[in-house]
Amino acid sequence: MIAPELDEREPRWYLIRTKQHREQLVNELLRNTVLQTFLPLLRTRRVQWGKTVDAIVPLFPCYLFAYLTLSEHHFTVARTIGVVGLVCAGSQPCVVDEAIVRQIRERTKNGAVELSDDTYCALQPVQVVRGPLRGLAAAFERYMSGTDRVALLLNAVGGASVRIILPQTHIASAF
Repeated sequence: MIAPELDEREPRWYLIRTKQHREQLVNELLRNTVLQTFLPLLRTRRVQWGKTVDAIVPLFPCYLFAYLTLSEHHFTVARTIGVVGLVCAGSQPCVVDEAIVRQIRERTKNGAVELSDDTYCALQPVQVVRGPLRGLAAAFERYMSGTDRVALLLNAVGGASVRIILPQTHIASAF
């Protein structure tokens, strides 16, 4: 993103910051006001009520893209319910490069970016969502070779870590 010295009468892509969980509302309200909106969504899995469920959530929580003419739409956007404001550098709204929006759109399939499987990094916080250890927080250690099992580290008494081995389907990213 750049803070341009550009003509504010030219339509450009901008990033709008929304209130928490208001991305869809703002997208709907602005759809008929500005030239174009884009709310990239992510197909993922998350833990809800102790179960792993499929979910579609904003790719960038609290943000959406809008293609607009700053001189014409700035006031309307700023006064829209759920909008915090345009992302700015100083007092100047930042223009988002069209290539960024295009690349995100190219990666979207069936209305959302789909993640094939959860992949974990060393020491990433995870939560056990199935089995007798359900509800425990742990740190991902590594994938076990040749299986669908993973090694996790649990904090034990005195600050020591205990390694446990579980099926990968028994864990989910901790949010």
